[in-house]
Amino acid sequence: MPIVHDFGNFQIYIYFRDHGEPHFHVVAPDYEAKVSINNPAILAGELPSGVLRKVRRWAVAKRAMLISRWNEQN
Repeated sequence: MPIVHDFGNFQIYIYFRDHGEPHFHVVAPDYEAKVSINNPAILAGELPSGVLRKVRRWAVAKRAMLISRWNEQN
């Protein structure tokens, strides 16, 4: 499971051969969530509101890279 981005207190992963709609995982010691790439909404899990805002801004800015990484690994 390669790290796509490290925010310090949490990381973004795209797992090899994952299923479902294109998504990434936000992982931290105290929370975890699966987030859609196409519309950065939480598909499963929970994130603190500040983390969710940061993840959404980042995902919108990096959408092309995320889609490319998803296609490479799935």
